[in-house]
Order: sequence, then C-alpha cells, then structure tokens
Amino acid sequence: MTTKTFPRHTAKIRKEGLHNNSVTWPSQSPDLNPIEMLWHDLKKAVHARKPSNKAELQQFCKDEWAKIPPERCKRLVAS
Repeated sequence: MTTKTFPRHTAKIRKEGLHNNSVTWPSQSPDLNPIEMLWHDLKKAVHARKPSNKAELQQFCKDEWAKIPPERCKRLVAS
C-alpha cells in the first residue's frame, strides 16, 4: 500500500482526479516551486553579509532581492 500525498491547497475535484488516476504529487517539493530556489538564493546572499540587527536585515534583503537577475527567474520557471 502506498501513501498518497497532495499539496495543501488543492481543489477537491483535483484531488479526486489525482487519486482516481493513481498519481502521487510531491507536496512542498522545492523542485517544482521556483520561489523556493529564489528564497534559497536570497537567504544565502543575506547570510553572507552578516546583518547585525533588524534594520540591516531588512535592508540587506531588499538589496539582495534587487540584485537577482530576471534571467534567473526565467530559468527557474522554464526548468
């Protein structure tokens, strides 16, 4: 017996369709969610700058987010 998992925010009809067709959907999969990869990039860049207070953290987040090239987003969505 295999356990079926579904994303948290899925319409009932879609869940039934997936269940009826024996499809398992990996919930919370970063491979299927481009924003997770962008968050990873942002976290890594901000951490490297070592903010020492909340104001610096907020500013570093804004700075690093602005540095993410649009091409990075396009590549993630395309993949």
